[in-house]
Amino acid sequence: MSLPREKLAEMFARTGVTVRTDCTFSSLTTLRVGGEIKLTVRPQNKRQLVACLRLLDKLGEQYIVVGNGSNILANDGFFDGVAVVTKDVNALRIRGNVVTADCGTNTAKIFASLVSSGLGDGEFLGCIPSTVGGAVRGNAGCFGQDVASVVQSVTAVTDNGRLCTLTAEECAFSKRDSIFKRNGWTVLSAKMRFTPSTPQSVRQKFAEMHAKKAATQPLGVPSAGSMLFHSRFSLSPMLDKLGFKGMRVGGAEVSKKHVGFVLNIDKATAEDIYYILRYETNALWRAYGIAAQTEVTCVGFGRQIERGQNDIFTDGQE
Repeated sequence: MSLPREKLAEMFARTGVTVRTDCTFSSLTTLRVGGEIKLTVRPQNKRQLVACLRLLDKLGEQYIVVGNGSNILANDGFFDGVAVVTKDVNALRIRGNVVTADCGTNTAKIFASLVSSGLGDGEFLGCIPSTVGGAVRGNAGCFGQDVASVVQSVTAVTDNGRLCTLTAEECAFSKRDSIFKRNGWTVLSAKMRFTPSTPQSVRQKFAEMHAKKAATQPLGVPSAGSMLFHSRFSLSPMLDKLGFKGMRVGGAEVSKKHVGFVLNIDKATAEDIYYILRYETNALWRAYGIAAQTEVTCVGFGRQIERGQNDIFTDGQE
């Protein structure tokens, strides 16, 4: 049984974390939608984060781990659980060509460090609006590169509160997936190896990537990036052929620039966006026999996206 908000807040305050009772998912996610959260906690370091996760497991409270909030679609209703925000767990260390970053470290911060250190092959991280935890969990990537290509090892908290360190192979990365996502484990930190280069070369490669991103993706509008994927097929050409580009439901619209993006263009509700995803996945199944999956973690809808597999009610990390 879920504990009252005041009692829960008191218990978490004892761990030293920042506790708030007035947060909404709309304030924590890049889609800018989602309802009130019973309790939001912000650990300041890995020790506090582990303590929070173990307390949550002990209490049996539902929770979601939130980094940049760039891959979360949360219901408009009340979330009777805890959001663990990791942005302050952001220590970053560089030794030679190896970077070790805590889960709340923004990928843009990592890229900036790569520039100053003259390390290459991580330019794509500057194009991903994520934290390390979410990027590792979902094996984030773009322009032919992904996190799996640079990860050396990952330290995580398992679903029973145990700490473990896994090699890249043990992380079992696949397209937008990993052992952490499949098992509901929380990434604590990641060790990544890059290639010696020069600051000028790194900046130039990033500039080329960012120019391509600006030319092909809608920037500056609330979204969660590409929202559907398939392990074998590119879905964008199919969605385009099915006529989804520009489709609008309430305040949500399928981007005219990139059909994989659903935008919050005019005070959209989470239900507006969720409806589009259900419509798209069902259409893909009917037209092509393809079971699309959601890249985003869907929180609190209580029903599966048709033909999809990722309607998560608890234990995400984005």
